[in-house]
Amino acid sequence: MKNRSGDGIDGSLDELDRRIVGALLSHPRATHAQIGEAVFTSEATVSRRIPRLLRSGAVRVIGVMDGEATRRARSLFVRLRCRPDAASRSAEHLARWEECGSVKLLTGSVDCLAEVSYTSNEHLLQLMFKQLPGLDGVLAVWSNQVIRRFATPHNWSPSLLPAEVVDRLRAQRMDRWDEQSLVEAPPRLSPLDEMIVGSLAADGRQGWQQLAERCGASPATVRRRAEAMMAAGFLRMRTVVEPSVVGLAVNAFIFLSINPTQLGQAGELLAAHPAVLMIAATTGDRNLCGEVALENDAALYEFLSGTIGQLPGLQHADIAVALRSVKRAGMVLPLMPGSR
Repeated sequence: MKNRSGDGIDGSLDELDRRIVGALLSHPRATHAQIGEAVFTSEATVSRRIPRLLRSGAVRVIGVMDGEATRRARSLFVRLRCRPDAASRSAEHLARWEECGSVKLLTGSVDCLAEVSYTSNEHLLQLMFKQLPGLDGVLAVWSNQVIRRFATPHNWSPSLLPAEVVDRLRAQRMDRWDEQSLVEAPPRLSPLDEMIVGSLAADGRQGWQQLAERCGASPATVRRRAEAMMAAGFLRMRTVVEPSVVGLAVNAFIFLSINPTQLGQAGELLAAHPAVLMIAATTGDRNLCGEVALENDAALYEFLSGTIGQLPGLQHADIAVALRSVKRAGMVLPLMPGSR
């Protein structure tokens, strides 16, 4: 892959950039020295490369308040079948919803997929029965509530670094990267906590001094509060990158029906696969839904036949390939040239 020099990136990364992204996926707030050691380059080189990657928009690092851990929100996958002339319009409309964290245009049995966060049953009722029906050109809607996450983008590791390097970087994180069940009571966050979360949501790699200045507190205080929220699983750090940027050209979504007695086993098996960005147990017509990213169609075929096909309790599999990411991790993405 060819990498363009300067502040912009032409949509592809060179090998060192890819390794740096792998390090950021493993530890979003790793220091330049930690990343340099992990990717076998100098701290000075990392200090030049990371700002360029961030400025280009190829990579984002964000802080995320875990809605389920804090009992503030729950999640739902919404799948839409649309008229051919209405799919893009519907996806762009959904992307403007604050409740939609991600929106994709797909090819397959459905045309559009959105992940929706809601705070109460009344909130969900408003979304599903009042706002969604207002979308022009929608022919059918399916919804699947998330009831158990086995893997999320917080722990995606697409084989950009050796497993032992990933493990070493993860061990240095203050936040929780795995999906182990949390037992803590819902937190009472102070106004300062909320400011810290909001600031890290905009720039997850800012230093403690910069964060302190933005929040009007001392560096020691904001660090203590941030690390306490991270350790509790309330504040999680995430590196956001489109799979195609790191050479994974095929982004697809899987909607599976699994024998309920084997649902947990199937979810854990998929969560351990490097192609899986996210996999969750759900209610509705499909009880295991997720997102995968692979190098090409041949790799997708091998994944379907060798991994999906061998899952315990598999009863039905539906695969939809993403045509365009309209929104990812809360950000509406620019339309690439030639997309219309």
